[in-house]
Amino acid sequence: MLKIDFHVHTYYSDGKESPKEMLNYALKVGLNGIAITDHDTSKAHITFKNKFVIPGQEVTTEFGHVVILCNFPPSPPRKISELIDYAKENSCIVFPSHPFDIFRKGIGHKVFNYNFHAIEIFNSKAPKSANKKAEEVAKQLGLPGLANSDSHIEYALGSAYNVVNLSEFDIDEILDNIRKNRIEAVGIGLTVKAKFEIAKWYIQRKLRIEKDTSRIMREV
Repeated sequence: MLKIDFHVHTYYSDGKESPKEMLNYALKVGLNGIAITDHDTSKAHITFKNKFVIPGQEVTTEFGHVVILCNFPPSPPRKISELIDYAKENSCIVFPSHPFDIFRKGIGHKVFNYNFHAIEIFNSKAPKSANKKAEEVAKQLGLPGLANSDSHIEYALGSAYNVVNLSEFDIDEILDNIRKNRIEAVGIGLTVKAKFEIAKWYIQRKLRIEKDTSRIMREV
């Protein structure tokens, strides 16, 4: 049995740690692997290759965030219809992340308009009401439900994962198990320490962005 988190960020987008640090911490807390899904970039997969990392992206589409998982570093289009075609042509998986979290670019009821492979029904950072709605919609559509941490810091890892009935970490087999709904979503929730570290990282990023913006304005 494998425990895998399909939604993880690194410092190649808005995460704090490196891909290696995120994987090492994931293994430390009992996961067997992760999908690195930085926002609109596959840089992590070009600089860091490991058999326990599934290549992916969290794509900013015209309606909100959608995750794509492949067995290679993807270069996906950002229009949902084209993204789904790209996934089909390349044997990838696509699912809307935190679809009913209106504060974090969820695609909302657009989930009914497209043929996704699964739906993220538990996101560790999403409100309970948003996760509950996503779970209801997944059941309504007969789609697999996934539970993910959406980690931007290492301490959030382990707060959600998916159990896959495989003995070996084979990316193609894992993706196929998602397609066939042979997966169990496990949502645990963030620890107090994780919540504190997330808040601290948010403040650090905000101050850094403001500092960079101020510097750019002075240079203009």
